Amino acid sequence: MSETTAPPKDLTSRQIRLGVGSMLVSMAVVETVSGFTQQYLYPVLPAVGARHGIDTVQLSWIYVVQQVGMTVFTPLLSRLGDNHGYRKILRLSVAMLACGSLLMAVWPSLIGIAVGALLQGSVVGFMPLMIGILRDRTGDEGARRGIGVLVGVLLAAIGVAGVAAGAMAAVNPVLGLWTGVAVAALGLVACLMIPAERSAPAGEGFPLRPFGLLSLGLIGITLALSQGPVWGWGAPATLVSAGVGVLAAVAWPFAELRAERPVVDVRMFRNRRVVLPSVVTFCLSFVTIGTLGANSTFLGADPQKVGYGFGLGSMAIGFAMLPQAATGVAASLLTPRALRLLGDRVTVAIGGLAALAGFGGLALVHGTLAAYLVLSSLTGVAMGVFQSATRALAVEAVPVSETATAAGVNELVLSLGGAVGAALVSAMLSTHAGAGGRVEIGGYTVAWAVCALLGAVATMAAFRLRTERT
Repeated sequence: MSETTAPPKDLTSRQIRLGVGSMLVSMAVVETVSGFTQQYLYPVLPAVGARHGIDTVQLSWIYVVQQVGMTVFTPLLSRLGDNHGYRKILRLSVAMLACGSLLMAVWPSLIGIAVGALLQGSVVGFMPLMIGILRDRTGDEGARRGIGVLVGVLLAAIGVAGVAAGAMAAVNPVLGLWTGVAVAALGLVACLMIPAERSAPAGEGFPLRPFGLLSLGLIGITLALSQGPVWGWGAPATLVSAGVGVLAAVAWPFAELRAERPVVDVRMFRNRRVVLPSVVTFCLSFVTIGTLGANSTFLGADPQKVGYGFGLGSMAIGFAMLPQAATGVAASLLTPRALRLLGDRVTVAIGGLAALAGFGGLALVHGTLAAYLVLSSLTGVAMGVFQSATRALAVEAVPVSETATAAGVNELVLSLGGAVGAALVSAMLSTHAGAGGRVEIGGYTVAWAVCALLGAVATMAAFRLRTERT
């Protein structure tokens, strides 16, 4: 049984509103730092690499290092938050990100940037830990509204960061790295203003064996998925990485069941209120996050040479992706009210239907920029709805003491969905590559059609959610 929480009653309603408002402002600043950090390196690192002798293969490893760091830090920071206090671990996470950003700026070498990118992986702890504080201090309904705001801020920051970082990299690549330091410093100040949770943390020991198996499984699977297109899907390195990851992942639940206090209570997956939001999260992160790279290459393709695309430059691609971010922000802000008025089933189904319509439309109509912008805006609705709704539903299905862990599981499923999506979309494009590595339009239409199908799967999962809240 889950616990339904309510805001504390020992304060006046005006004091509660003022306290929640100032807390949300501070959290929004921290989440802005999160969005900027997750996006700003993509346009900056290629220019930094060209100046400091880091080739394309080495740059791809830096991205892999950061991705692996994110997958490992997600369960680690979430469980530490439940055990030792959300605010304490949140401050640690922001400090790690700041150290990583500073290291990259002062030592822009392969080692310095790789270690810095690994430390920046702590950004995955921000959302679960802040959700833990929100739910503890404001109850389930207050947490829903707060999550909607934080997701909106996150998506807005990601959209703006791509354009801003591209402009800075054009002036001075290293300046782009120092901008990350300034933003991280802002996050350090903001996290000092966030109040601590009222409930006492569990304060129990950390289960090392389950965490080790989970980390090994995540690292192996993530490496295989991210590097499969580079190494080759049948290459020994890919097969060994995938094999080790799968074996560790299979052994992990049994270790969790034997642990006195597991990293992730696998028994929670007997609860359909955990499983169904996880299915929706995986499907919609696959289609919305996993296609970001492919969509940018489609926008930049020269129609005179390949017969499709719009020949946009880096800055123009950033602007062309803003409508998706804008509708994502709007949808995330409206989702808490929709959950209350329409119920969980209908609200989450709207996200699945938006993905079905957006990607299905792209598979059929992609010849004009106007059509692309309209249809990509629908995919932005899917992104905003699922990121806000499933985060709220995931934590409401567990007791308050497990809030960050449940939120961390949702973040982990989201990351895996994006990673699997990016790998499989890349594979679909590769199978339609012709002479000179040029991808035929069929690669994009097949990828978009698969994403539309997953949008339908997410919709069916949504309609199996529990009915409206009592």
